[in-house]
Amino acid sequence: MNIFALRGRGNSGKSTTIRLLHGLLIQNGYQIVSTTFNPQGGDFRTVFTKKGKLIGITSSGDTFDLVHDNLEALINDGCTICVCACRTYDRSGQGTNAAIDSFTNFQKQYINKTVAASAVQEQQANQADAQILFNTVDALV
Repeated sequence: MNIFALRGRGNSGKSTTIRLLHGLLIQNGYQIVSTTFNPQGGDFRTVFTKKGKLIGITSSGDTFDLVHDNLEALINDGCTICVCACRTYDRSGQGTNAAIDSFTNFQKQYINKTVAASAVQEQQANQADAQILFNTVDALV
């Protein structure tokens, strides 16, 4: 059981990158079981399935409660592989990293969000980071 957390500062493209991952999963044959994804934008939570495994992704990564509650919902849905966003570090004891670390039965891997110097580079970085997340998930399926 694994949690992969895309770690980065505020407004660095974490949610955008996880939205791109959503598209990559669909393009590569992952089937949606349930979703709150809205093509117009906003945070979401989706459960995918492939080869009998349930994979959950959530783009909410700003507070302990959002991260914890979305991961808990994915786990309660039976997901054994989860992807979420989190801040670079916790400013207090109950930040987004603490929320992820509270799931003691899961192996956790933090993947650093690439920081881009321009809007063009940000789009490229988001695509590259989404591909890294996809490759990480797909290797376990």
